[in-house]
Amino acid sequence: MRQIHFRRDLTILVLGCMACTSTVLAQVSATTQSQIQDTGISGLWVLANVSFAGMRAQNNRSVLWRTLAFIFGLPGTIVSFFAVAEGSDRAYGIDLPRKGRP
Repeated sequence: MRQIHFRRDLTILVLGCMACTSTVLAQVSATTQSQIQDTGISGLWVLANVSFAGMRAQNNRSVLWRTLAFIFGLPGTIVSFFAVAEGSDRAYGIDLPRKGRP
């Protein structure tokens, strides 16, 4: 069982490193005009990171939405994957509301 988790975590870490590398290479070739036009992408990135952290903390079973949030939030979702415990109802020190909880 530990071997499976190690391989999954290692795969996610490698994908995150590749995403970071591609982000750095894209930033090097960016001009001021293209940076202004890409502001909406930053908003999507932040929203995807927050969504992934919340779904992970609340143990959401929707594979499709978790996968989409993970992909659109790379590489920040790598941090959320390791920092937010599955089903803990807490993400980055914030208690998340849950239906049926007092």
